[in-house]
Amino acid sequence: MPTRNARSKSNRYDGLLVCRMEMLGLDADAARQSEPAAFEKISEACSSCSFREPCAVDLKRDPNNPIWETYCPSAGMLIDLAAGQSAAV
Repeated sequence: MPTRNARSKSNRYDGLLVCRMEMLGLDADAARQSEPAAFEKISEACSSCSFREPCAVDLKRDPNNPIWETYCPSAGMLIDLAAGQSAAV
């Protein structure tokens, strides 16, 4: 049975992905529906990422700072999704 801390930690990191997506102008639900394979790959990478703490700090400190692109393994896919969603609008 998962502990309460493990559950809240998992939810926190899922929140990091949603927050990062929002900062890029991405609608997580729309991305999940339009690009399910890419969204699943990004979601899995985020949940097992070793850079979650720097990501959380960067989102809190200055969410518009592009430094996250240097360590995020999903940066390219997130940027591509954002470009695709903005082109569709």
